[in-house]
Amino acid sequence: MSARLLLTASLAGFLSLTGPALAQGPVSDSATSEVKITVKDGVFETDSTNRRFTVVQYWPEGSSDPVHVLIKEEMTSVLRDDSEGPVKSNITVSTWRIGVDGSRKAGPGFKLTGDSGSSAGLDGNDAFYRVVEYGCCGALDRSTFFSLESGKPLLSVTGEPATLEVPNAGGIFRVAGILPSWAADRDETFAKFKDALAIITYADRTHTLQRALLKGPADKSFDDLINEVMSEPVVGFRKAGGSDAPESQFTLWSADGKKDPAAITDAVFSIEFTPDYKVEIPVVADKLDLAQATLPKGFTLEALPAN
Repeated sequence: MSARLLLTASLAGFLSLTGPALAQGPVSDSATSEVKITVKDGVFETDSTNRRFTVVQYWPEGSSDPVHVLIKEEMTSVLRDDSEGPVKSNITVSTWRIGVDGSRKAGPGFKLTGDSGSSAGLDGNDAFYRVVEYGCCGALDRSTFFSLESGKPLLSVTGEPATLEVPNAGGIFRVAGILPSWAADRDETFAKFKDALAIITYADRTHTLQRALLKGPADKSFDDLINEVMSEPVVGFRKAGGSDAPESQFTLWSADGKKDPAAITDAVFSIEFTPDYKVEIPVVADKLDLAQATLPKGFTLEALPAN
């Protein structure tokens, strides 16, 4: 059975379970992939475009009805024998919402430099897409998360971001993470932030809420500082005023059932580079309180525009 027929059959079965008999026929689509290999002076170059489809479902904030999304992914790359890592690689994503009546409505899409991509779950919710850019020569892999609801980029991180959930509040949650300057950076994010160690980001389900630059002491060599802190940072949330270890998936029970974002308080976002280099930022009324952050000696935080 062809990939197209498999997709048609699986979508038809999927949609038949979501509601009454469909008014329209099954949703159907197809896409081709291509590859071109050239050899010049003994060097192989592979230029490929791979396309595929994925179906995900998620529950919007405050809704008891799931949304079903058809995702078309296009991954292009150029690889050469004489180059470490791709010479060029991009991910292009198109989405459609599938209605219970079998209708198909275009949703958000996006394009980003990256080596691989896939739908991603954060705190048990699959309303996100993750694009990964692989690091080379000691650089860490970089992940950028997009919202499938808005199509907006939320945050770029190394490792995994941390999530904060408000229980019994209709799906309210926040996500935060850090992108150190020694991560993969083909888009040259840090080109205009020469002395920055990292960018910290705080976001909700659909938009970036805050960003901040983390800088080291002005009287210390940047190269020496990098040698001391260079690692894969570990992030998490914990309860303010407590001694509990930060959690990568934190539940804010003090805000149980509260749907006002101002109730997102009484928490701390924690970042650990090494045992000697830790950053802790209080969360107050749904904001990272940069002014009250606990920082290593000489470190500073500088607010950036959210977008």
